[in-house]
Amino acid sequence: MSASFSHQFNVQAVAAEGGSAQFGTNVLTGLVDGIDVFRHELERKRRSRSLGPGMLGAFLWVDDAELLCWIAELPSACVVVSKQLRGPRSLEKLRRVADTVKDAAGFPAWALPHLEGLRFHEDGAAPVVGPGSASPDIQLSVLRSLGYRKAGDHLVPILHTKMLLLGELWWHDEDGSGTVADVIGFRPSRLWLGSAKGTESSRRSLEFGVWTQDPGLMKAAQKFLVEVVAQSEELDLDSNTLTPDLVEPDYADEEMWEAYTALADDAPDEGHRDGE
Repeated sequence: MSASFSHQFNVQAVAAEGGSAQFGTNVLTGLVDGIDVFRHELERKRRSRSLGPGMLGAFLWVDDAELLCWIAELPSACVVVSKQLRGPRSLEKLRRVADTVKDAAGFPAWALPHLEGLRFHEDGAAPVVGPGSASPDIQLSVLRSLGYRKAGDHLVPILHTKMLLLGELWWHDEDGSGTVADVIGFRPSRLWLGSAKGTESSRRSLEFGVWTQDPGLMKAAQKFLVEVVAQSEELDLDSNTLTPDLVEPDYADEEMWEAYTALADDAPDEGHRDGE
């Protein structure tokens, strides 16, 4: 018989703000149930400018089948995991996880202000952007990796967080200056923090997980997670080092200035409007 912990360890609680907490075994059930509840709440509200639920997350690793399915089914999601080893067993686990989420939509980078100006690098170099360059409209893959891969006996720093931030993506037809534009954003709603990796094996261990809607915690968590995403890479790259594939572009300054000057020359003269 395989070793297991007694259900006597299991404790559940509700915080004063209404968030639930779970201690003991199988705490991923509380995480999955929370995602389900949130999605159904948004469906019942049916706001006209809503683009549905979104998720940002960071885990050491995720392979729990139920959790992966929920992540993959969301209209917008991006979860970053620590960079995995390259041995045969690790590669097989990676392949199975990638297959599970291969049809997932991912997450629109332009919904997060810190990411909207970034571009994918071109052969390791920042792309050059000019006045005629199209908006990148980057759709981030649902699973990405971050950090350093252990090579040899030397330990490396890793992404060791276990957290998910749920929110709503919204749409508007004007930007901050009132100009007609196609604008989307992400509004955080609740945060899950815990000790459990997103793995099937974590369900058998003694862990904890808690949902919170504390505004300060959600704001800080979003800032952290956006930076994690910004520094991340595609899931199955060979690099052993921190090598983000999203970078700030280089700007063709001379071309940008010429375009600006041309627009200024075409602008109507203040003294000759209205027949003056």
